[in-house]
Amino acid sequence: MRKYMKRAVSLVLTLALSLSVFAGCKSEKEAAKSDSKNDVQLWYAYNTENHMKDLAYPELIAERDSTLRMNAIRNDVETVQLMITPSNNVLSYDFQVGDLKNANGDVFKAENIALYAAWYVEILESYMADAYYGYYPDALVPFENFKQLKHNYIAAGQNQSIWVEASVPADQAAGLYTGTGELDVDGVKYSVPIELMVYDADMPAKNNVKTSIGIWYDYIPLSEGYYTAELAEAYYDFLLSKRISPMKATPTKWNLGTEYEAYVQWLGEEAAVNPMISTYALPYAIETYELGSIVSREGVKKLLTMMAEKNIELREAGNETIDLFDKAFYYLGGIVDEPSGDKIQVVRDCDLIITECKYEVANTYFKDKYPDLYASCLGVQHLVTSAFSEDLIGSDTVGGVQTWCGQASTWHTEAQRQELADRRASTDRVNSENTWWYTCEQPRNPFINFHLDDDLLNTRTICWMMFDYGVEGMIYWSINYHTSENIWEIPVDYLDAVGDGVLCYPGAQYGIQGPISTLRLENIRESIEDYECLLMIKNHILAYNEANGTDYDPAELMAWLYADLYEGVIPERDNAEGFAQQRATVLEVLAQFTTDADGAIDTLLEG
Repeated sequence: MRKYMKRAVSLVLTLALSLSVFAGCKSEKEAAKSDSKNDVQLWYAYNTENHMKDLAYPELIAERDSTLRMNAIRNDVETVQLMITPSNNVLSYDFQVGDLKNANGDVFKAENIALYAAWYVEILESYMADAYYGYYPDALVPFENFKQLKHNYIAAGQNQSIWVEASVPADQAAGLYTGTGELDVDGVKYSVPIELMVYDADMPAKNNVKTSIGIWYDYIPLSEGYYTAELAEAYYDFLLSKRISPMKATPTKWNLGTEYEAYVQWLGEEAAVNPMISTYALPYAIETYELGSIVSREGVKKLLTMMAEKNIELREAGNETIDLFDKAFYYLGGIVDEPSGDKIQVVRDCDLIITECKYEVANTYFKDKYPDLYASCLGVQHLVTSAFSEDLIGSDTVGGVQTWCGQASTWHTEAQRQELADRRASTDRVNSENTWWYTCEQPRNPFINFHLDDDLLNTRTICWMMFDYGVEGMIYWSINYHTSENIWEIPVDYLDAVGDGVLCYPGAQYGIQGPISTLRLENIRESIEDYECLLMIKNHILAYNEANGTDYDPAELMAWLYADLYEGVIPERDNAEGFAQQRATVLEVLAQFTTDADGAIDTLLEG
């Protein structure tokens, strides 16, 4: 997955740099003089669309009204965009929403609706031959903060997105909720209809999608202009709020060399028991042998031992289910990443050290009294960012790849997917092998990726593919690789992949302690929630089989739900409406299982 090299970057940001972040905004606004009369086009956009600020959309404007339609389940977060396109300059606009109500008089409170303004960044280069060069929407700035800096203006003929986010409470009654928002454009008010369909189903509190995304804590002061432990925690909590597990805990928890007390304490008090944390990468120390850097046997043994002792302590104190090993994995990116050549032997040696330490600790602490912890300790994965390769096949006695984690493009063909499935079935490892995937500057369009200048559906469909193909987890190298002098104006284009490693923006410029989200990150979150809905349907089918003596294959029954959304790992781009229809169907089927399981099965059979 690379990017363990460090650049020599100053940790001091001058006040002048902070103030210059929005210098272009001021001059642009000063150039926009107030008009006495404005003709404003209001139209909705799906959350999987990134409409440019400086591109005309006459056909969409003609066919779309301003009604904001959302579909969700309880404990879900759903979004939609209100697009504003004025014919004349707009010096100021504001948007407010009220309560929504359903036919039974139930209220969806306005306090559960958050508003954000899209920030547009200019892209002048792209690896894609047919890319549009201009202003792409990316950052989603909380609307009140956006207004405080008086960035709520629009030049004539340009487009502005307001991102509307509805967070559905766990006790919200099902039904169609309707209401209105009020848009004020230079004193002229427009009514915006809002519809929210809440289906009779519940998003689980537990995060079942294994994700691991890096936060580069030492890069935080480069873009924020300061660093505190509280700011680092804010970045961690921010990523977790998107149902994404950060790869590492904050430095106060893990930057301890071989002293792991605080880290193990954090595992027992937070990481192992928080249902929203699906994984954590274990910290590791490095030794240097003749062959180069290798993982420290002493460090691995010490950490696993401390985890075992803490786990037993917590069990004996009354927590009969706590498991510090269940979510843990090793990813030795600082030693070997995308291995080839002489690094293949390093993979073997590191894996053998980890495997032997797991057996030593499991046999010493768990074998007789705690069979579940024995299996869990041996099941700690060692992830290697490599596509399947005969050269890296190993075993518990010679080492090798235990968890294959290739780029997403290595899952594209049926033959590639079958190769991985065959390997999982044939391995002689006691605890089997696993398969994850990742993206970075590769793979590139037409494959799925998180690049800023690609279609948002390439981001949104990633967890649908993971569910379909049985991909067990996903890693991604960074959300805050903020290396440009002004990330708000100059996007990072690592190896010409615009936005790679940058899924958030620094919040300091808007008076926010912590990062600011992006359209891409929100679509990753939405994709994770889609996975949860698909998983619930699968579990309903399995429960139906058990209750009725049937043997329906969930994969066969559900295939039509996503068959037209992608081929291999190439998404059907420019298909926002079709995707929205399929997602609504998923929610309808899910809700149907609540009241009419026979009908839900029939719906799937007829699909």
